[in-house]
Amino acid sequence: CFCCHSNDNIVGDNICGWKEATVLKSLDFEESDILYANFRNDVSVNPYLILRDEKWKTIVLTIRGTLSFEDMISDVTISPKSLEEIGKQFGFDGRGEYCHSGMLAGAKWIYDDLKRHKILDKAMEANPDFGLRIIGHSLGAGVAAMLGRVLRKQFPNLYCLCFSPPGCVFSERTAKESKDYVCSYVLHNDIVPRLSYASLCNLRTDLIEMIARIKVPKHKVFYADLKSWNEKSLLSLPEKLLHGKEDIPKSQFSTEFENFKARQSQRQEERDTAHIKMTVPGRILHMVRTSTKLNNVPCGCLLSCAQCIAPCQETKKYKVRWTEAEDLSEIYISPTMMVDHFPYNVAHALEIAAESYGVADQATDLHKRDQLVGILEGVKKDR
Repeated sequence: CFCCHSNDNIVGDNICGWKEATVLKSLDFEESDILYANFRNDVSVNPYLILRDEKWKTIVLTIRGTLSFEDMISDVTISPKSLEEIGKQFGFDGRGEYCHSGMLAGAKWIYDDLKRHKILDKAMEANPDFGLRIIGHSLGAGVAAMLGRVLRKQFPNLYCLCFSPPGCVFSERTAKESKDYVCSYVLHNDIVPRLSYASLCNLRTDLIEMIARIKVPKHKVFYADLKSWNEKSLLSLPEKLLHGKEDIPKSQFSTEFENFKARQSQRQEERDTAHIKMTVPGRILHMVRTSTKLNNVPCGCLLSCAQCIAPCQETKKYKVRWTEAEDLSEIYISPTMMVDHFPYNVAHALEIAAESYGVADQATDLHKRDQLVGILEGVKKDR
C-alpha cells in the first residue's frame, strides 16, 4: 500500500491510490501514461481517464460503464433530451434531434471537467502527431458518443469506440451522422444495444400475449424452459405449447389484454416524446457467435458469479459483420443476452475475431493501421 500517495492529476482515489494501481495493473501501462484520472462517481458523474498510448500514437479518453447505483440512475433517465441548444453551443445542427438525457448530462459533466483542468488540450498540443480516441462501454459508450459530438469541432479528427452501447443514445438523424466518427461494437445477443423505450414496450406486449397463447398449465412451460434444449427443439416448442397469434381463445384475460393494449396506445400518443425513435450511434460492427450449440456460450449460468467472471465454455467461432441499427430494434430472449454485455466477454470475442482476420496483438504497430482499416472495410455488410 502506497500510503500518502499524492498526485494532483488523480482525483477521487483513496489515500493508498488503489484505483490508480488497479488501472495500471489492468492495462500494463506506466504511471506516466496516465495524464489524468477522475474516479468520482455520482448521478451523471462518470469516472474517466486520459491516457497517452505511445504504441498507437494516440491520446485516449476512456469512460467507465455502469457499475454503481448512481450509474443505474443515469441509465434509467431514459427520456430524450433536445440537442437544439447544445448544438448551437458546439456548432452542429441539433434541431429536432435528441440524446438520452442521462448520457447527455454525463457528457456535459466530463466536458466541464476537461475545460477546468485543460489536460486534454495540453496533451493534444504537446503531441501534434497523435490521434484522439474517446472510448466507453455500456453507459460509458453512450457518454463517449455524445462527448465526441461535443468535442468534434475542436478536434475534427477524433474517433469514438463504443463497446456495447445502449440502444437509445441518439435520435435517428444524429445517429446516422455519427457514423463519421463513431464505431459501435455489439456482441451476439447482448440485450443492452437493443434496449429502448419502443423495444421494452414491444417485449412487455409480447410477454403478456405469450401468456394468453399458452395451451397448457404454466408449470409445464417452466419445466420445458428449464430442460436442456437444442435449437430444433426450441423451434418446435411454440407449436406444442402455444395457440397461434390469430387463434387466441376468448377469455377474461385476453379481453383485459386487449383493453390494456388500447390504454397503452393512447398513453403513447399523449406522451410528447413517444414519437422519437432512439437508437445505437455510429457504424455498428456485430460479432455473431456462429456455433449452433446453445451451451457453447461465454457463460451459461447467471446464478454463479464465478462462472460469469470466467467463461465456463468458450467458443472460437465468430462472424464479424457490419449491420444497421434497425437490426437491433428487437430484444432477443437468449441464454447469453446478459453475459454478452460483460466487458470480459466482449474483449474475449474481439481478440478471437481479430485473430481470425489475421490481426494479432503483436501486430498493432503504427504502420499496420492501414492494413487494419483495409481488413475492416472488407467485412461484408449484414443484409
